[in-house]
Amino acid sequence: MESKLFRLKRIKSQFWRFFPVFFLLVSLFFIVFSLTQVVFVGQMKQTTLSVYNPVVSVIKEPVYWVRNGIEKIQDWIQTYQENEHLKEENEELLKWRSLAIQLKEEQKELKKYLNFTAPEKTKHLVAEVAMDEGSAFTRSFIVAAGANQGVTKGMLAFSPKGLFARVVEVMPNFSRIMTLTDYKSRVPVWIGENKVSALLIGDNTSRPFLQFLNENETVQKGEVVMTSGYVGVYPPGLLIGYVNEIQEDEVRVQPIENGEKLSFVRLIDFPLSKPLLEETE
Repeated sequence: MESKLFRLKRIKSQFWRFFPVFFLLVSLFFIVFSLTQVVFVGQMKQTTLSVYNPVVSVIKEPVYWVRNGIEKIQDWIQTYQENEHLKEENEELLKWRSLAIQLKEEQKELKKYLNFTAPEKTKHLVAEVAMDEGSAFTRSFIVAAGANQGVTKGMLAFSPKGLFARVVEVMPNFSRIMTLTDYKSRVPVWIGENKVSALLIGDNTSRPFLQFLNENETVQKGEVVMTSGYVGVYPPGLLIGYVNEIQEDEVRVQPIENGEKLSFVRLIDFPLSKPLLEETE
């Protein structure tokens, strides 16, 4: 019988004899397994991509649509904000434009007064019209100048065209001027070259009428009507208007100025323009 030791040696010798073959087989197995894994992984990758691409294509469309919608909404919001800002700027520019037009018109009107030569030794000033108090019962204006600016009762009010009112009430910083068409107005006048005397009386219409005409004297349509200077309220020779209408019992005068749409007036204190003759209450 073989001893146990001898059997072990024989098995060991056989093992080392077959070991290279075994090692070779194991190596081939792993090589084949690796190649199989590579092919399997590649196939899995291709399969995954073939499934992934259509899914991504389907999913990305609404994502892009939502993103584009958000961008458009943001653009609309920005455009709306810009439009609102432009509207505010436009409104502000319109305000400045209106102010510029108003100042231009005021400057144009003030230039007319620069060409106005006041009589010597008279006190005068230009005042802005603050309020038109004209109504069916009165024809008067409030001007932004009063006692603090040197305005006194009885001063005459002129436009660039000529005389049209007089100061009847004075406050610290404002005054009221009454036009020649007011129903309280009474002005001694001359008519024409013959200086026919009469009294010009206002009746709240645009054309006051003449009263106390001498029956022996006649007036013609178109003749000049000017102040006569009687009783010291108005100095003589100031142009008022022209005879506009002649009827059997009435003669109407068209004033050269009605005071409408005036922004400024010139107030002049003539030496004779004192309220000695008060208007009828």
